[in-house]
Amino acid sequence: MTNVPFEELRDPRDFFELMEACFGEVAAPEHPELLRSYDERRKREFGFGIYRGRTLASFIGIAELPVRTRSGKVESALGIHHVATHPAFARQGLSRRLFDFVHERYRNAGRRFSFLYTSRSLVARALYCDLGYAEISLAGTRAPRALLILPPTSGRLKPNRTRTADLAVAEKLFTEATAGEVGFVIRQRGWPLARLRQWKQKPNDIFTDRDGYAFTEPDTFGRRIYEFLARDRAAYVRLLDRIITATHGGLVDYYVRDPILRSIYAERGARFRRETYACLMVKPLTHDAFRSVFGSRFYQSPVDQF
Repeated sequence: MTNVPFEELRDPRDFFELMEACFGEVAAPEHPELLRSYDERRKREFGFGIYRGRTLASFIGIAELPVRTRSGKVESALGIHHVATHPAFARQGLSRRLFDFVHERYRNAGRRFSFLYTSRSLVARALYCDLGYAEISLAGTRAPRALLILPPTSGRLKPNRTRTADLAVAEKLFTEATAGEVGFVIRQRGWPLARLRQWKQKPNDIFTDRDGYAFTEPDTFGRRIYEFLARDRAAYVRLLDRIITATHGGLVDYYVRDPILRSIYAERGARFRRETYACLMVKPLTHDAFRSVFGSRFYQSPVDQF
């Protein structure tokens, strides 16, 4: 069996068939190309697969993740995504083989750590633990998820209007908010527009203010908020009011790190949930310990997931 780079798959449809078989995802050739075109972390290599006969039996996606260490230096780490094994070829060691291959490949390239996002409810988590991955504590681990059900209204929504030029405030404010933090705090230049293009979203999905921004995604029954940062309470209130007037149903803010924003949600009757199945895991690829390099707090945001 040969580890085949994504670019050399026999047919691009093989990848999409595997994603549907494993996760029920409806995929199209356009999606990986959007990720590779607009996410600098995925441009070097996208991943590797293994064939059994004519079927793509297993796949592992890879990314180059810039991370800031506790010393203030920036280094590149391995990121794992799109891990999948076709149900017809489960429990044959194919995924483990791909993990061993990319771990060795990136260790030899000088990478010290490998990261992946997963869920505690997934069977695959046991494999990740067996491979040496461990869940890590995040900066703002106690930041809850906020769920706000909006009152029914028969009125028309007030659509958001954001120009591409307005997105610069998000870049500036994120840099300010994460100064001195370690972890996933290094983003490519022009990241707001790049991320919108990866997922075929529009600038109007980002609400901007001179002192804040909210990165959102509309949903059939409401709106998801992936990142919400502001300099003060007044800016949070202005932005939240605009989000509400542009939304029917409910809001879910996935990571309410700022206690000021948490208090605003509480005043408006939001419910909070701290427990989640989602987790970030890390595996050292060398003898360097994670804590010695990054300390006890690691910053991440849903916007940075890979």
